[in-house]
Amino acid sequence: MAVSTVEVRPHSIKLTGQGTTSIAPSQASDTTTTSLSKHLLKPQAEISSAYSLSGVLLTQGQQHATSVQIATKALQGVGKELTQVKKQLTQALSHGSTPQMTDKLSRSKQVIEATLNQARFDGKRVVDNELHLKLDTSDVRRFSIPGLNVHRMSERAEQVRLDFPSGGSVMLQFDGQSDGQRTVKQLDRSVIPMGMRASLANDGSIVFEVHESAYAAMQQQVRVTGEGHRFPAGQANTFSIQAEPDGMAELKFDLGSRDGIKQSIAKVNQHLKQAQSSLSEARQFQSQLDTQMTRIQSQSKLPSEQQVNETLSGFSQLSQDFTTTFQALNAQANVRRHTVVALLK
Repeated sequence: MAVSTVEVRPHSIKLTGQGTTSIAPSQASDTTTTSLSKHLLKPQAEISSAYSLSGVLLTQGQQHATSVQIATKALQGVGKELTQVKKQLTQALSHGSTPQMTDKLSRSKQVIEATLNQARFDGKRVVDNELHLKLDTSDVRRFSIPGLNVHRMSERAEQVRLDFPSGGSVMLQFDGQSDGQRTVKQLDRSVIPMGMRASLANDGSIVFEVHESAYAAMQQQVRVTGEGHRFPAGQANTFSIQAEPDGMAELKFDLGSRDGIKQSIAKVNQHLKQAQSSLSEARQFQSQLDTQMTRIQSQSKLPSEQQVNETLSGFSQLSQDFTTTFQALNAQANVRRHTVVALLK
């Protein structure tokens, strides 16, 4: 009688301590786990390239391109209105002015101001009232205070107090010895916490710079107290601030005389020239920007839409592989203790 013998070889199963079971995964499951790790790491490395410097530069370039397009459209609109204004003024010079002509000039100025105010990107104006491009700059206004000049009575020491309508105040110390640059630098440091800046103009005037909304809140006035030299002592005196040249906001039409009309035409010609200059600058900037963005796109490794879809499909497959591997490991971990003991006998 033949007796068959079955040899049961122990698996990689060890029993230690209080029945604690440690199960080493099979060779098949080990291969699956290694493959899964490799696939998971690879897509992550590819996706990280989407957040590279090239991607940031492309985004910034697109923002600049939008700003330039808005500025170009605004400058073209302003140039068109200025051309109409010049035409009206030329007619007034030849045939005299009429009430209808005055109304047309007034409407043209309103259209120009509205066009400039609406030409914004991300809430910031892209063309100022002087018809200059304003990319990456905030909306600010500049003004000076009559009599506040470092060359005026420079040999006399005096302490001057400036009170602004916003409630802030600052002391300005003239010691009669220091140069104007040092005095203005000290003033600049003092007004920074108030959201302002101070600088020295070529003629010695102190020019303040403030955000447009804060400038409007000042209502054109500042209170000044001196010691009797540059400004009266005692009670503060109210001074009307002098706005720095503000381009289109200061555009006026003098139709009362031929000289007045000629001066108005000359002023309009200056604005037209500046509008043309800014348009040329905008076109040149746009051309350089297009070249730069094309170069960045060719050098970057940003994934296309198809590549993104393929990556997502890969993640879906990896998820299925992980589920299969987890189920295999879980099945081995759930082997009953008495079954393992029976196999080892």
